[in-house]
Amino acid sequence: MDAIRLHVRPAGDGWLVDAAGAVEPLVFASGGRAEAQAHALARTLARSGQAARVLVHDRAHRVVGSTIYPPD
Repeated sequence: MDAIRLHVRPAGDGWLVDAAGAVEPLVFASGGRAEAQAHALARTLARSGQAARVLVHDRAHRVVGSTIYPPD
């Protein structure tokens, strides 16, 4: 089973949590809040049996963090 990828990336003046159609994109003013929400969504997906991976991008769009949540 492939993991759902939750990307936390800059979006204009805010930060976007995007999961390529798995959940509706979410926009936050703070990168920390966006990242926290991405991890919360990943934990929820894992508890429901779906593997998830959070990928955090910096303002230069480089991946600076990655966490995998295996399914329960």
